[in-house]
Amino acid sequence: MNRRTFLSAATFTALAVSMTPAMGDQAVAASGAASQDRADAMLARMTAAEKEALVRCDFAAVAPLGIPALTMVDASAGLRGEKGVTAFPVPAAQAATFDEDLMGRIGRAVGAEGRAKGYNNLLGPTVDLTRTWRFGRQAEAMGEDPLLAGRLGAALTVAMQNRHVAATVKHFAAYTQEANRFFTDTEVSDRALHEIYEAPFRRVVAAAPTTSVMMAYPKINGIFATQNPALFDDLKKNIGLQGHTVPDFWAGDDQVAAARAGMDLAGLGPGAVNIPAGSLTGGAIPAARLDDAARRILVTMYANGLFDHPLPTPAGNVSTEEHKNLAHETAVASTVLLANRSSALPLPASLKTLAVVGPAGTDTLTGVAGSTYVDPGTWTTPLEAIRTRAGGSVAVTHAQGTKGDVPLTTIPSGALRTATGAAGLTGTYYAGADATGTPVTTRTDPTVDFTTAPVEGLPAVWSAKWTGTLLPTTTGLHRFSLLPAGTTSLKINGGTVVSGTRQMRRFFLGPYDYPLQGTAELTAGQAATVELTYTNATAEPGTCGLTLGWQPDSLIPAAVAAARAADAAVVFVNRVAGEAMDHERLELPGDQDRLITAVAAANPRTVVVLNTDGPVATPWLEDVEAVIQAWYGGRGAGTAVAAVLFGDSDPAGRLPVTFPADATQGPGTTPATYPGTDGTVSYDEGIAVGHRYWDSKGQQPRFPFGHGLSYTTFTHGSLEAAYDPAAGNVTLAVTVTNTGRRRGTEVVQVYATLPSAAAAEPRRLVAFRKITLPPAGAERLRLTIPAQDLTVRKPDTWTLVPGRYTFATARSSRTFTARRTLTIG
Repeated sequence: MNRRTFLSAATFTALAVSMTPAMGDQAVAASGAASQDRADAMLARMTAAEKEALVRCDFAAVAPLGIPALTMVDASAGLRGEKGVTAFPVPAAQAATFDEDLMGRIGRAVGAEGRAKGYNNLLGPTVDLTRTWRFGRQAEAMGEDPLLAGRLGAALTVAMQNRHVAATVKHFAAYTQEANRFFTDTEVSDRALHEIYEAPFRRVVAAAPTTSVMMAYPKINGIFATQNPALFDDLKKNIGLQGHTVPDFWAGDDQVAAARAGMDLAGLGPGAVNIPAGSLTGGAIPAARLDDAARRILVTMYANGLFDHPLPTPAGNVSTEEHKNLAHETAVASTVLLANRSSALPLPASLKTLAVVGPAGTDTLTGVAGSTYVDPGTWTTPLEAIRTRAGGSVAVTHAQGTKGDVPLTTIPSGALRTATGAAGLTGTYYAGADATGTPVTTRTDPTVDFTTAPVEGLPAVWSAKWTGTLLPTTTGLHRFSLLPAGTTSLKINGGTVVSGTRQMRRFFLGPYDYPLQGTAELTAGQAATVELTYTNATAEPGTCGLTLGWQPDSLIPAAVAAARAADAAVVFVNRVAGEAMDHERLELPGDQDRLITAVAAANPRTVVVLNTDGPVATPWLEDVEAVIQAWYGGRGAGTAVAAVLFGDSDPAGRLPVTFPADATQGPGTTPATYPGTDGTVSYDEGIAVGHRYWDSKGQQPRFPFGHGLSYTTFTHGSLEAAYDPAAGNVTLAVTVTNTGRRRGTEVVQVYATLPSAAAAEPRRLVAFRKITLPPAGAERLRLTIPAQDLTVRKPDTWTLVPGRYTFATARSSRTFTARRTLTIG
């Protein structure tokens, strides 16, 4: 046919269901007629007051009807806030596995542990997309690609809910930054909203239509997501959600307006609801809207077994050996070998001495701060795991080398001087955000270390400036840290050393502080000028705080000595991340880049382990032999790295995000596009998100999406392709062969180029398959690509544009192995 094919919402959803991958659990993509009938029967028994009580999370009021209370827990990497549970690798690491079957096993484990702990509503998975490397919560989500995030999120959701709990997929939609996250107005095109940001949710809902969905914080095109009728229509009418919607914890004050727009459950439990009893039954919302909200909550409960499978008495320790082993397996499967020159890894059998450098002990980050942090309990650190694996054949030494990304010790008054020679700094305080005008007061502050307003008479928003000199007693590299709630900047000898913004010093969920870091070269006995500015205008409302810390004695020289004395060196570095923060700089915090460069100069056989939430700068890349991206591996953070270093396991992860070559690459590189101006952030890149952006702009990334090396080699045979118009899909076949001498894992990726009339991105990921083969092993892979995955939004209808489609097998978004072109339509 020679015309465009337009797909109706019903056809689109049916195709989405048909493409849902096979899983160990049975997908619950059917309409759930029995659950809906039961919900209707219960609704018929309920008074208007009881329906309102259910919506308001007043579960005590509806308990006589036999309706169970929703008991909720964050559950993206395990159960947040609980002891005796399994800390799995963070979602970004889960995404790096490219493994739906593994996600199903994680979902079943988390679902089982949730029930055993007394929860029937697990807040997860998170399928927000990474738009920019600055996003502080990128580790809590599943990468930059909507197909990858959607398929893995669907596998997790289905598996969780087959354990008789309800999942809550979050956050709908286009939630990509923490800066001003509650009030930002996100300007995003209709096409990008549907093709990119809603796409992962579409896949999850297709697989599990009776799940629940959490709405995002910000405004979307002028209206808060929680009060945006168009978003609710997309989710319920077009995508096909049969379950209920719920806001995030702080999502908007007007919960009545949210209910009127389409919000079903008013909050995350009774304590999060501010709707007085009777507010929804007096005409504030239509009776039909109240019925719909209550019915959707009931459908979620019935469909996922909450009525038929009451919760057991909460148990103490629910982390089984099987789950612990699964955490280790996932951490290995997520470990990405970014570079491996001269086959430096795995570590050779001839190795006799190994220097481990950096935070590789109990200071290793196992997770992120915020709703995804899970207490790992007793776990094996990387240093312990390496020593255990090395046994008596390799002598392992450890040199700290760096404190990593932690707040440093407060600079004492004895190291500071005012212009008059007093110990401390001169602090000048102002009413307002910009430290100008007539001061409220000026005084000498012995140190800068406060969490409440340090002087009386300051208004709600205030600022300050401290000046003086610093008296170094050592010569060389000095580290400085600022731990603020607000915006701050430190100048030493006139040059900015540290600057940035934190909404709070630490998110209240999780153990990690959010410091800002910098370094300066100073000379003993030579006073250095100090200028420190601060405002709490960007802090959480009603809060303030700032600590000026330092480390005058560098740990790098001792690490260099240890590395020089060893056959090889492994340098661990980290970066704190989490909720209510973004990253100001692409570089590693503090002195960690300097540490890597110094160690590599002392020992050419240097391996770097990046324990970070996502992309970082790698200015030392050509100086080291190998680089591993380890993410935050939960309780498997140590054992997985040791297994990969010594070659007990193949590094099986692939990048779910693009690593930029520098901070100028990718979306969000101007103030208007990040963090926004005048309260508005423009997604002017449209559908060019993630690897699509690098392709459309012709930028060369440091490491492309999908990249990851193996300890063996693979070939992809010629690609066969066929289009079946009756079935509405493309079928591909390719033979994968392990041509090396080791067992290894390959991730076959398929990218499609659409006809020019589609005005689409240069390439889109349309399929992937993970495969493990023995030496000389081969397997014929068959992949199916539904027509849905080849459509575009033009302008408000899904369109399969007729023309020539090119399909390419690949090892990453930039490394292609075979191509085949088909004419469709």
